[in-house]
Amino acid sequence: MSGPAVRHLYVHVPFCRAKCDYCDFYSLPVGDDGSARRRMAEYIEALHAEWAATAARYDVQHLHTLYLGGGSPSLLGPELLDRLLAPFAPLLSARSEVTVETNPEDVDDAFALWAAPGIAVGAAADSRCPVRVSLGVQSFISSLRAALGRAAAADPEAAFTRLRMAGCENVSIDLIYGIPGQTFADIARELIKVALLAPDHVSWYELDLDHATPLAWSLDSGDRIDDDDDEERAAMYVRIVHGLEDFGFRWYEVSNFAQPGKRARHNIAYWRGRPYLGLGPAAVSTVGATRWRNRPDAAGYAAAMHEGPEPERDYERLSVADRARERLFLAARMGAPVSLTLIAPALDEAAVEPLAQAGLVSLRGGTLTVTRKGRYVANAVCVRLFRDSCI
Repeated sequence: MSGPAVRHLYVHVPFCRAKCDYCDFYSLPVGDDGSARRRMAEYIEALHAEWAATAARYDVQHLHTLYLGGGSPSLLGPELLDRLLAPFAPLLSARSEVTVETNPEDVDDAFALWAAPGIAVGAAADSRCPVRVSLGVQSFISSLRAALGRAAAADPEAAFTRLRMAGCENVSIDLIYGIPGQTFADIARELIKVALLAPDHVSWYELDLDHATPLAWSLDSGDRIDDDDDEERAAMYVRIVHGLEDFGFRWYEVSNFAQPGKRARHNIAYWRGRPYLGLGPAAVSTVGATRWRNRPDAAGYAAAMHEGPEPERDYERLSVADRARERLFLAARMGAPVSLTLIAPALDEAAVEPLAQAGLVSLRGGTLTVTRKGRYVANAVCVRLFRDSCI
């Protein structure tokens, strides 16, 4: 199929040990018995079948980034991870980025020693691609992990140390703020821990509760958030940004911070509107003006891949205004300049000047940029900028 070259791939691994109370991603809790391993092995076969059809359809020749998300891809362990990666390895190079989302409880010596040397890629027998480990810490404070319903008792600091001791040179950590009961003192403790461990990258997200999650049910979240909560979260966010920048991290996206040369290239491809493919139930793909999402049903997915070339999918045709709106929204999150011509179909021109006077956006050389000040409230800025006032 002709069209834009696709160089970025997401693979969804829906399995996890237990589903956390705040999680609204498509995932399936499994045990540690033999039947779970068989299920995961069978799932990998289905992924490979989808990939064979997808790679041929889009003539994928090279992969610049490959992201294993979930769920908990690390739950597969080294043997099944190698099996999963086998058909992708020939399309990767030593310059590619391979990210594996990892839960602390999965980081034993075997996993750390698998991740540290990277994976064999390409045609050369000695060519290896480093593995970027994205460690789901959420909080270094055990009581806050418990508040999130994290069932596992693994110490995230010990998992991080094990990865470093094994030689892993690109470790990112995920943290959350706005956890029920979290205080400014807790944020300070988290920042100190980050400074001591010195990860290469930090993703620090605001807790955004889906009303269908157990944590939302237990908190009756529809009533609990008021203006004071919003103000406190905003102040926490400012403290996080300043604290991480003091430690040498660069704030390159609303929720993401990196040491020099350690930005998440796969995510940047999303934010810059590059075409990408997704494999597995609930995975999303976008190529050109077409977006599709595999149905979030692992059993149905496996059955469909046993019978034919693709699973059940929902397709969406992106209008010119849709694409312009997304381009503006994603550029805003990165503080990146975006062409006024490119975003014109979605832009409310009357909103630009008041936002510029407030210091939230700047105009230069036919481009619009959401300023540093504006990035703290990027969503609100975009709502003002969008012609239909809808993200």
